[in-house]
Amino acid sequence: MMATAAQAQTFGGVPQISGPAPTLNNSSDKGLALTPSFPVSGQAPAGSKPPNPDPRELDGVWYIDTYHYMLGPDTYTPGPLKPEFLAVLERRIRAKNAGSPEPDASTQCLPHGMPRVMESPYPIEIVQTPGQITFLHEVAHNVRRIYLDRPPTQSQPASWMGYSEGHWDGGALVVTTTHLNDRTFLDDEGEPKSTKLRITERIRKIDGGRTLEVVTTIDDPVVMEHPYDYRRIYHWRPDVRPQEYVCEENNRNAPRDGVTAAGTER
Repeated sequence: MMATAAQAQTFGGVPQISGPAPTLNNSSDKGLALTPSFPVSGQAPAGSKPPNPDPRELDGVWYIDTYHYMLGPDTYTPGPLKPEFLAVLERRIRAKNAGSPEPDASTQCLPHGMPRVMESPYPIEIVQTPGQITFLHEVAHNVRRIYLDRPPTQSQPASWMGYSEGHWDGGALVVTTTHLNDRTFLDDEGEPKSTKLRITERIRKIDGGRTLEVVTTIDDPVVMEHPYDYRRIYHWRPDVRPQEYVCEENNRNAPRDGVTAAGTER
């Protein structure tokens, strides 16, 4: 569902979403209300260190411009889930709106998984070294290692963040992530995923290096009817210093009796 004129606004030169979120697939059931998207980061303040215009130099801190609770081909649109997996998503959304959300990996201080970690409204520091590009996420100290031109071995185990192999295609970094476990939600609304999930990201600098564009393809033949794409924008933010994020300390979202206990007394 595209944003209406009433919902669209500009933040840091990028269209944003405002106003209340709709329900899942525009259902009349208010128990299926979705969580609103909201702006996170704009361009770096005037006078900040200018970005490196080299398209193959990604070092530095980048900050997503908008937080989307749901991943899909458009805002507030889920992926093309097969009926049995759409039912799982509906169950999780109802639980969230009833105040008893199902616990997931992140509420237990386990890794967010891919592609969800790329959506978090926290900065990402990218560090390039020979043969590897590392994404250091502030959120829960998640780490992604992208191995350049080094495919996974045949015995590569499934893991929380999967195995990411990258290569340069001109000025774009193309990253394929596979070997993911199925112990995380695809997104914060609770879309499911399988171990057959294959994620392809095409990452490139635009706007003179001030903006990182990431076009992501989601392909999960077990859960989805067909693959789909979405686009995200991250801003160059040399003024931002990622902070310590210790999830295990005073974890407000720790599950209790099978549900997330957000907002309860500790």
